[in-house]
Amino acid sequence: MFNKVLLAMDSSSAARELFNCIPDLRIMGMKELVIIHSISVDQLQGKSLDNYRQVFAGRIEEKIKAIEQKEIAVKLLMPFGHAAEEIALAAEEENVDLILIGSIGENIVREFLLGSTVTEVIRRTNKPLLIEKYIHLGEGTRLLPICFQKLATVLLPTDFSPDSDRVYRKFLSAAGKIHRIILLNVVDKGQSAGEISQQEQKAADRLKEWQKKFNKKDGSVDIKISTGVTSQEIVSIVESEGVTLVAMPTKGLGLAKLIMGRTAEAVMRRSNCPVLLFKVK
Repeated sequence: MFNKVLLAMDSSSAARELFNCIPDLRIMGMKELVIIHSISVDQLQGKSLDNYRQVFAGRIEEKIKAIEQKEIAVKLLMPFGHAAEEIALAAEEENVDLILIGSIGENIVREFLLGSTVTEVIRRTNKPLLIEKYIHLGEGTRLLPICFQKLATVLLPTDFSPDSDRVYRKFLSAAGKIHRIILLNVVDKGQSAGEISQQEQKAADRLKEWQKKFNKKDGSVDIKISTGVTSQEIVSIVESEGVTLVAMPTKGLGLAKLIMGRTAEAVMRRSNCPVLLFKVK
C-alpha cells in the first residue's frame, strides 16, 4: 500500500514513540522511511543549528540503526523552518506515499505537533496522511501511540463518491492482510421514513458489491448501514466495534462536501483510534 513513508516528529519523547509504528508500516508495505524534524528558532535556545542537528541525530541514532537492520532504507531531514510547510515540502520532494504524524488531541495542554499543525499539513499536502493517536499510561507518565495492529479492524466509511471508491480500491489490494474490514454508509436522518428505507436499501446493494470484491481478495468483511450524523456514527462504531484504523477521504459528496471536510475533521479529532486521510483529487 505504502512503499515510502515520511515520519514527522518533534523533539518530544511522545514523538520518538512513533518508531513503535514501524511494524505496522512494514505490513502496509513500507520499504523506505524518511524522518523529518523541522527546527524553529525557539527550539535552538542559543545553540547553533549544526549543534542542535548533531544532538537530535544522536538521540535517534540507535532507532535508525534498528530500522535499517530490518532492510528499510532510512533518511533523516532536519530543515530549519515552519513545521507544516517543511513537512508538506519534504513529502513532495521525496515523493512519499504516506505521511505519519502524531496528534494527542485538543484536551491536552501540550500537544504533539499541535492540532493546528496537523490540520495545516492536511491542507498543504496531497499525500495520504496517517494521524496517530496516543493513550496515557497513567497521570504524569509517558504517552504511548496506539500504533499496534492497525490492520486488525479497519473501518471504511463511504458516501459512494469517486474519492470514497478510491480509498476502497486502495484497501482492496491489501484485503488479505486485514483481519476484519467494516464497510459503512451513513444515511441522512433528515428524510422521511420511506426515503430513509430506500436509501438504506440502495446502500446495502452497493456495499454488497464491494463486499464481494473484498471477499475475492480473501478479505473478511462486515457491512454496516446507520442513520444519523456521519461523523458521530463513525466515532460510535469505532468505539463499539473496537476499530483500530479509520480510512476515509478528506472530502466527499453531499453532507461531507465541506471544508476539509467537517466530517473528516470531526472524526480526526474525536476518534480514539488512528485515522488515515486521503486527499480528494
